[in-house]
Formats: sequence, C-alpha cells, structure tokens
Amino acid sequence: MSETIENAAQEVAEIAENPTEAKEEPGIDLDRVHIQNIPSFIGFKQFKKVLEKILGDVKSKKVRHMSDYAYITFDTPEDAQKAIQLLNGYEYKNSVLAAHLATTEVKNLRAPTKNNTEPAVQKTARESVTPLAEMEYEKQLELKQQNSVKVMNKLHEQLQRNKVEKIGKQTEFRKRLQQILPSPKTTGYRNKCEFTIGHDLNRDICIGFVGGRFAENRHFVIPPLNVDIVSPQMMSIVGDAHEFVKETELAPFDEFERKGFWRLLTVREFGGDVMLIFTVFPLDSAEKTEEVQKKIAERFMDFETFTSKKYRVCSIYWQEMVHISDTPNFKLIAGTPYIYESLLDCRFRVSPPAFFQTNSQGASVLYSTIGELCGLAEKVSEVVTASAEAPKDTEGVVEKMEVTSETPAEAPAPVDDSDAPPTKMARIDPEVAAEAPTTTPSKTSTSPEDPGTILLDICCGTGTIGQCLLKNIENTQKVFCVGIEMIAEAVEDAKQNAKQNKMEKCCKYIAGKAEDTFRSMKYQLPAGFDLRTSRVVGVLDPPRAGMHEKVILACREMSTMRRLIFVSCEPNAAINNIVNLCRPESRKYSGDAFSVTRVQPVDMFPQTNHMEWIIQLDR
Repeated sequence: MSETIENAAQEVAEIAENPTEAKEEPGIDLDRVHIQNIPSFIGFKQFKKVLEKILGDVKSKKVRHMSDYAYITFDTPEDAQKAIQLLNGYEYKNSVLAAHLATTEVKNLRAPTKNNTEPAVQKTARESVTPLAEMEYEKQLELKQQNSVKVMNKLHEQLQRNKVEKIGKQTEFRKRLQQILPSPKTTGYRNKCEFTIGHDLNRDICIGFVGGRFAENRHFVIPPLNVDIVSPQMMSIVGDAHEFVKETELAPFDEFERKGFWRLLTVREFGGDVMLIFTVFPLDSAEKTEEVQKKIAERFMDFETFTSKKYRVCSIYWQEMVHISDTPNFKLIAGTPYIYESLLDCRFRVSPPAFFQTNSQGASVLYSTIGELCGLAEKVSEVVTASAEAPKDTEGVVEKMEVTSETPAEAPAPVDDSDAPPTKMARIDPEVAAEAPTTTPSKTSTSPEDPGTILLDICCGTGTIGQCLLKNIENTQKVFCVGIEMIAEAVEDAKQNAKQNKMEKCCKYIAGKAEDTFRSMKYQLPAGFDLRTSRVVGVLDPPRAGMHEKVILACREMSTMRRLIFVSCEPNAAINNIVNLCRPESRKYSGDAFSVTRVQPVDMFPQTNHMEWIIQLDR
C-alpha cells in the first residue's frame, strides 16, 4: 500500500512541476479532484467537516459527494494539486482515500428518447400558466378545497405515523380545516412576473413563459397571450421589449450552447409604480454594455410611453448572470431605486430582490386572517380594501368565509422513546425559558399590569406581516413585534418601512438566524415586556420548500411561545415541518410539542392550482 501511495505522490509531483503537459492531456480538469474510497456510511455534512480538517487553508469551491466517491472543485489548479497531496493516501475510518485529477464531465448526458425526437406539442401560455382559467371561480375554490382535504389526510397519516396523540380519526382531524378564503381579485392580480427572453418553436425571438423542459432537451418560449393574471400594462411592456430586443440584434441566451445575451425581463408593478429588471449574460465589451444600458433607459423611461404605449416605468435595473445559481447583483441604470406598495394602511418600499406577495389584494386577506389567528383581538383591517372590490363571481362567497375562534387542541403528552442522537443546539437561557401562562392570546387592556403580547415575525422579509398586524392596534393594545430575517438588505428595508409607517417604537428587526436570536431574545425587548410573563405568538412564513430543521427545533425550545402561525404557499412541502413541530418530545426534539388547531386555506393564486395555507399551532 505504501508503495502505491509513493507512486501516486510521484505522479502528482510530476504534474505539479509540468502543468503544461497536463493541459495537453485531453479529458482532464486541472481544477477538479476525484476522491475515491470514502466510507459509504458517512453523510455529506460529515464528509465536508472531514474535508475541511484535511485541507486546512486550501479552500474548496464546490463539493459533490456521492456515497463512496466525491468530486471537489477548486479556484485554481495549484489548489487542486495541494489538495491531492493532502488527500491521497489519507487514512480515515479504516479506509485509505485515493485522490487524482478528475476527467472532464460530459455536459450533455441525456440520450435522445422517443419523447424528445418527436415534434414538440406547444401548449398555449393560458393552458400552461393558468390551467384553471376556463373554470368558473367558485369551481376553482371547490377544487382547491378538495385538494386541501387530500393534504389534510396526508398530514394526519404522517402525524399518526410519528405517534402524535390526540389528533383523532381522519374525519375528526379534517374538521380543523376551514373553508378556503377567496381572492378579492381574480384577473390582472400579479404584481410581479418573470418573462424569459428566448426563441419560440419557429426559432423567432419571443418574450414570455418557458414551454419546454430541459430534461427533454427542449427549451422554447411561449408568448403570454390571453393570460388574464397579467395586467394590460405588463403586456404593453413585454410587447415593446420584444421589439427592442430584436432591434439590438443581440441573440437571446441559449442554455444548452451557453451562448447569447438576453436572459430575462422581470416586471414589478404596484399601481403607478413599475420596475423593470433586465437580466443578461455578460458581454466582453464594457463599451457595448453601456451602449445597451443607455438605449434601455432612453426607450423605457420616455414620458411619451404613457400615452403612446400605455405603460409608465419609474425604475430600471440591470443584472448580469453567468449561471442561474449566481448571487443576485443589481445595478440601477435609470429612475428611482425603489417602488412602493400600500397594504392595510401601511406603505412599503420594494427593492429588486425584496420578497412581496405577488397578489397584493390577496395579501390583504392573508394578513388579516393571520392577525385574527394570532389572537389579536381587533381585526387588522377590512379584508377587502376600498380599491379592491370582489368580482361578481365571488359575491356571497366572501360573506361565508368568517374565521371563528376555537379552543386550541390539547398538546400531546411528551415521551422520550426516540433513538435520535441528542441535538447539539445550545439550550435557551433557563431564565428566559421559564414557563409562560398557558392561556392563548386574547384582547388585552392597556393597564400597567398588562404583560402585553410579543409577536415574533420569523422570516420577516421586509416586515410586511408584522407591521400590517400591528398598524391598527398599536394604540389600543400593548404589543411589540420582533422581526427576524437572515438577509441583511431585507432587514434594512423592514427598518425603513417601520420608520415610514411610524412604527419604530413597536417593531424591531434583527438580521440573523432565528435559532441564535431566540437565545438572546430577552435583550431585544423594551421595558414592560418579559418573555416569562408576556404572551408570545410566533408567525413563521418560510420559503416554498419549507423551513430548516434548526428553526423548527428552536421554536419548540422557545417554551414561552404558546401559539405559532405557520404560513405555507406549498402545503405538501410544509408537512414535514408541521410533523416535527407536533411529534412527541424526545432527545432530539426537545420542548413541548405543538398541536394543529386550525388550517385556513387562502386563494392567493386564482386560475392556478396553487394556494396558501395558514396553520395555527398551539400548546
């Protein structure tokens, strides 16, 4: 074995001394290392820790771990050679690692199939983007209610499988599902659309929605015709952008050939405020780039567009992207840096990367309902704003959809039968984690003895939920909001929004991880609020894929949080998080379990199969 290692080390040394010879050898990546003989029982996280320990100061750029082998990409060929010297022959868990330069990957691994050799059948954008467009709105709501019942059944099955008690039979559990709340507006409601710039099936330039699948070696664009959820102003912008792209004579970017320039046009529209974001593949010439930017500014910021082309733009950004996974980078090339939206008596500034619900009037319904389920006594605001009348086909439906109070289900008795290893997460300060009163939030007086309500807005983004919930009750109830968000830019937006809405005294925003912030929460609260005595309510609005397990564990460990409102735009993806919040206490899942008290669907996406779920959890 030692002789083999010495030979391998000699080969590595020869390549390091003569890098030009290695370049002449076809099929070798000089910056990528192939590692073999990795013990198959270790996971990705453990492998990365071992890798960092072995490599020390040699930093890897990308790690692909596949059971007993891995590929590691480095910034330079020199780093790759250093890594080989450190890794090759290293003994770990009774295995001797072998490391060498990796052979070049074949980029297109998809063999032709019957599917992708036949002519593509193009659906219309209306069929692809809005599959329920031909269905009456009440029928759409019925369908989504039926889908919610199916997800409830699946959730009940998972809770039962994980030994969650007191959920009753499936029919009993389904009673916790409320009737879906309709959207006040069913057409032209999208305030943000991303339009791909590419080619249609005839290879003509087209700006619209993707119609083909990469898995089938197909990628074509469908024009957004008759897509009712897109506003007329957006359609006018897309039409003018289509003409402009053709005039530049710069080709759309081709994902397969990795050639071209134009990638994406993002339109954000809030009433009279419109922001455009042009995403492109970088040009080699800085002079040519500046020329294109100047032409965009002159064309789309022209005041005459309002009368001649039926649109008005006030902000234009530029973004260069080599790979889809690149970190977003935005450059303002014309107009104002922000646009603004008003929602439930609050005004919010919106920057290019900021998250905002894509249906503003539907967000009024969503946030109002969240406020009621939080137990805040007064309604946040009217569900339907004065400027957003419900469509005729939803009249009568709104009246039926009232949220009524319900006694929270009793939490299951904690048990300790899990074989899971103990979590390494530090426990919350015992003084802070003192048991809170078991009463659920209710209307409070403003007397000095009132302990008040602490609202934890987890994944708060730009602060929309917390500020909308507190705007109309801050003067009648003793309540304080702490917003937690990992993206620092979003936290700055939230602070500015709180200042603009005159809510600085009742809202505080922190950039960081929720599990870390919870442990120092007592230092973030103003006088008059105490985690040991105040009512603590959490609102968790995670990304579509769900929340990281560490945040779920931190919510369980925050013993004073007696109610948690979980908001999900993908109910099926939320099941795992909900189960982990409700499963019996164990070595890994410490803290009292929550119980699903109520599930309220909200239709935020008319004409599509998607919807939002608000899950109320109590303990």
